[in-house]
Amino acid sequence: MDINAEQNLYRSPDHPGIHCYIVNVTSSSGLWQSENPLTQSLPILAMQLATVIVITRVLQYIFKPYHIPPIVANILGGILIGPTALGNLGYFQQMFPLRALMMLETVSYWALTCHVFLLGLETDVASVLRAGKKAIHVAAFGFLFPLLAGIALFLMIHKNRPDEESSQSQFVYFAAPLAMTGFPVVSRILVELKLIHTDLGRLAMSCALVEDLVGWAFVVVLLPYTISFLNAVYSALANVAFILFCVYAVRPVLALLIRRTTAHRNNVNEHYLSFIMVSVSLFACATEVLGTGSLVGAFVFGVIMPDRVIAGMLADKFEDFMSGYLLPLYFVTCGLKINLKEVNSNWAGPAFTILICCSLKIIGAMITTSRYKIPRRDAFALGLISNTKGIISMFMANLAIDKKILSSYEYATLVLSIAVMTAATGPIIANMYRPAKRLSHYKQRTIQQAKGAESELRVLACFHGPYNITGMINLFDSSATTKESPLNVFALHLVELTGRASAMLIIHNPGKSRAGRKDANSEQILTALDTFASLNDSIEMHPLTALSPFVTMHDDICSLAEDRRVSFVILPFHKPPTRDGKLDEEGSTSFRGVNLNVLANAPCTVGLFVDRGFGETQNEDSSLKRQVAMLFFGGPDDREALAYASRMGASGVVNLRVVRFQSGMLESNHGGDDMDGIQGTAERQRKLDQMCLNEFRLRSAGQEMIHYEEKEVNGEEEVVFILREMATTQQIDLFLVGKGEGALQPLTAALLDWCEYPELGPIGDSLVSMDDSRSSVLIVQQYIGPEEEAEELGDQRREHMVDVHEPSEHSREHLGKWQVPGEEDEHHLGGFEMEPFDRHKRDDGMDGLKYNY
Repeated sequence: MDINAEQNLYRSPDHPGIHCYIVNVTSSSGLWQSENPLTQSLPILAMQLATVIVITRVLQYIFKPYHIPPIVANILGGILIGPTALGNLGYFQQMFPLRALMMLETVSYWALTCHVFLLGLETDVASVLRAGKKAIHVAAFGFLFPLLAGIALFLMIHKNRPDEESSQSQFVYFAAPLAMTGFPVVSRILVELKLIHTDLGRLAMSCALVEDLVGWAFVVVLLPYTISFLNAVYSALANVAFILFCVYAVRPVLALLIRRTTAHRNNVNEHYLSFIMVSVSLFACATEVLGTGSLVGAFVFGVIMPDRVIAGMLADKFEDFMSGYLLPLYFVTCGLKINLKEVNSNWAGPAFTILICCSLKIIGAMITTSRYKIPRRDAFALGLISNTKGIISMFMANLAIDKKILSSYEYATLVLSIAVMTAATGPIIANMYRPAKRLSHYKQRTIQQAKGAESELRVLACFHGPYNITGMINLFDSSATTKESPLNVFALHLVELTGRASAMLIIHNPGKSRAGRKDANSEQILTALDTFASLNDSIEMHPLTALSPFVTMHDDICSLAEDRRVSFVILPFHKPPTRDGKLDEEGSTSFRGVNLNVLANAPCTVGLFVDRGFGETQNEDSSLKRQVAMLFFGGPDDREALAYASRMGASGVVNLRVVRFQSGMLESNHGGDDMDGIQGTAERQRKLDQMCLNEFRLRSAGQEMIHYEEKEVNGEEEVVFILREMATTQQIDLFLVGKGEGALQPLTAALLDWCEYPELGPIGDSLVSMDDSRSSVLIVQQYIGPEEEAEELGDQRREHMVDVHEPSEHSREHLGKWQVPGEEDEHHLGGFEMEPFDRHKRDDGMDGLKYNY
């Protein structure tokens, strides 16, 4: 049936100017009957979806290198499809006729409702209570200044267009979207720029969340206010009662249902999905009846979801289809109502709106943050980030044009301002905090450097779970800690964040009550760290918790290490210890991927700690000393391990034994320029090794608890024999070894062919693979910076990266498994690609930002 046919039109006798269409979903006979399928509802909706997705995805692809958020691509895509550009073409006029708008708006509004529900899942209202006075003050000024400016701008624009009628709610609908900040969009920009865990990122997230919730409050009030003031009062009171009922009655019931029916949280079955969709519909209908629109109900239902793990899984199920596939239709409905040709005659309105609102956000942030001694650059960036708009701003603008509160010119001005202000944030912030602008005074990137200029050693220690507590604390205790040589530890508990929620860094205050925390693992770790720190005055402990997906967890660790200017990052091995002193057979493949990527990208020295119950014997008998053996083969990693061993030897609780292995084999010279260069490099490395050993022996002379010896070996068989003897018969508690990269050692090169875990290096892997050993192992990899930093580190980068021996077929086959994981491994690895053996690549824009809250 052709809906353009005369017999399918219905004219109302009371309203002769209004035509109603009789529309079927589909009844076309196709090309065989020479019918146009685009005259039917379902075919035209399918073509609209395909067209919109192609255009918006192309724009997103173009904008992505410039860090412009996808919402801008969606807005511009809608404007392009409208009468401004493509809507003037015959094909697009047939594709988006007026008669199809009802179906298009219905589907798009339902997609918007589901998208808002997902935003509610990502919103942690408790963060507002923890935001602090600083975030609330910045958010208040950042919202109030643009709101007042928006009202003044609207009055100015409206004064220049006297032919248009005005109402009491017009200026608020124009000003409120300009004053709001889109929390989800801000979160994604900060994550993409790797600023989420900086002081600036945390403050920006708190301010954005406060302003976002204020925006929702405006929606609750303004929607009924368009009818009457009394209606607004009744509706607001009813919605407050409804929200309280949801929080104190519905949420406990949901928690009870989830607790009783969910045995395994690794999956959400179809019954949950059906229940969620029905609940979203009921909540949306409830707030629609109360006069504030369906979006408020969907958002509230997302916020009150009690189990964040289930919430994350639900976001995974819905996000791609609702937000990625259907939501762009909503922006098309907005764009079809915009004709920028109307703005051509008067660009002053949009230009002044963008300039003044952006400036006032920035000025408000700079004024407010001046009392907190925040650097001006960070204050400027904070104000710029606050200019980012979200879906709620577009919703209010679209609502205003639908209700004829704003004229077409005012609506076009508003939408254009939202798009430009949001698009400008990402590129400017990326330029301000690009890698070329790293802090030059962050020099203490290795343990060798930290022992010279400053006596303090800054360490970032990661925890996978409570099973890492004992070994890590004993490792801290074994590091020399005095008031003259303190240990500054940033203890980071790594927690996987499922779903599409934003990554989060939680900073805990040592010693303060944490009665509200419900994570038993975090509570156990933090309690143990607080107790240890209280008993050691020379150790400064900073407990933190990082919630992020495995795909970005290594970025969070590296960014935090650079932000806190640490010299040593300690990572637990992915196989936790068992009660009998062995290693778990399975381990976590995902945590292994995190370790590999941290080793490849860390901004400082990294240690991989294989714990087999280090220090537990001495904890039972305090008279016993911990037996630590440092195995020195030569090279930058071994020199770094020796620097840490020297610190442990001065602790007073460790018997340190340094064993230097020397080759007894004669070196052959086949001639050639390449071989001469390699031998020259080897000679320079040996001189550096000898200098470090001489300095160590000079410092440790006369100390009874430090012993030095040399062993001459004639091959890898003798090396393995000595290692096994030390590990099984000499009761060594901890082996300290270098990873071995950059060392020209024929003694260890052959062992690479049989490495089960290449990230441990040949010696570390040999020690860990001994099943009859109960010794823990700490493998050290020294930081090697870019070439311009090489002279500052005292070594040349090219010396570190020399590798005499070509890897064997066995080694190449094993390493190849970790470079591009296959589809069958994605459920173990989180679907991310790893490049673990391209050392120290840095592509983030982290500048170290530090100021006190």
